[in-house]
Amino acid sequence: MEKSTGRKTRQLEVVWHEVAGDNSHPTADQIYRRVRRHIPNISLGTVYRNLQKLVAEGKLQVLILGRTQHFDPLVDSHQHFICQTCGRVYDILVGKDEEILPASLPQGGFTVTSHRLAFFGECKSCSG
Repeated sequence: MEKSTGRKTRQLEVVWHEVAGDNSHPTADQIYRRVRRHIPNISLGTVYRNLQKLVAEGKLQVLILGRTQHFDPLVDSHQHFICQTCGRVYDILVGKDEEILPASLPQGGFTVTSHRLAFFGECKSCSG
């Protein structure tokens, strides 16, 4: 059985610093470029492993757009608006008491445990 050390490495701290509070929903490549300013010899694989560790710790969530993973430090319940022109992702906060459930599911017997909802369109900058 593998033992988890749970240690905080400098690499993990720098990766967290570069994504914490960033509401632009950066990709691993974007975070990698930022982290390299502090640790020039770090590999993309190391950055990706540290991002996955932060996801496992519940500090980040992953938003998949097409085939690309975006990392989001806002882990509270929320939805997203994706601009189809510029690709920017915006957070949309949904009140905890607001239930978003499907009107019906085929044949009954389904239990909804979670959901992801995204809105698509044009942002203010692109439609202006």
